[in-house]
Amino acid sequence: MAKKKYAKDYTPTDQMVISAARQIKDTDVVYVGVGFPIEAGVLAKNLHAPNCTVILENGIVRSSLFELPWTTDTMESQSFAEQLTGLLYVNCLAQAGYLTLGFMGGGQIDRYGNINDTAVGDYRKPIHRWMGSGGGNDVMSFCQRTIIILEQSKRRFLEKVDFNTCPGYFDGKLFRREKVGLSPNTGPVRVITDLATYTFENREMTLKTVHTGCGVTLEKVKAELSWDIKIAKDFTDTEPPTEEEMRVYREKIVAARRVMQRGAPIREAESKTKS
Repeated sequence: MAKKKYAKDYTPTDQMVISAARQIKDTDVVYVGVGFPIEAGVLAKNLHAPNCTVILENGIVRSSLFELPWTTDTMESQSFAEQLTGLLYVNCLAQAGYLTLGFMGGGQIDRYGNINDTAVGDYRKPIHRWMGSGGGNDVMSFCQRTIIILEQSKRRFLEKVDFNTCPGYFDGKLFRREKVGLSPNTGPVRVITDLATYTFENREMTLKTVHTGCGVTLEKVKAELSWDIKIAKDFTDTEPPTEEEMRVYREKIVAARRVMQRGAPIREAESKTKS
């Protein structure tokens, strides 16, 4: 086997998206939302998992290759799609056990993998209110495996979330998910950030790797958490991106981001004109 050639020039965000894409298997049926989750899905299909099926949260089913779309429901995401269904349809597929992997982001996360996408502070008098879960609750509730991908900061990684929008392992007690009616052997399996990757041991988030290749230290990771994190017995450095991974990532993800950024002022102007 040829020795891997690792890239030298990459950012923590590059490492985060590539580490997330590596979790997708060639046989997976992947439920993704907007942002980093869909980037990981598109990247995996262009690298090691060309046969995986990517389902966008609004019901668009993609088995063939496709370009990174502006968001989950655009001409880019719909053109030549294998199916154009709806949110209810794909959530029913998930509930029936057909979706092997769910990818999602989040506003806040706690040590047991619960996600808050609703409100910061008191629910009735919040400091900040998000738009809500979209399909996030269904992803976390029904997919066989769920991976959370988000940028890490202490104000987002809390001992306990302010509101449990998408249930992880609740309070960490055994069979807690099953007691509220969720299927066995479901729930979060990984959290991937721009600083580190985490697994779950006994339903509690556990530090698995640190992105030392782009200058992140264990002390930095701990400083951006609100609790004393457990460290895995096989704790190590995150595997850096290979040169091939970075090449495809730059061609398929970074280049598409630049096009979107150039198009954003145009779309904003068009929207103001119509209004």
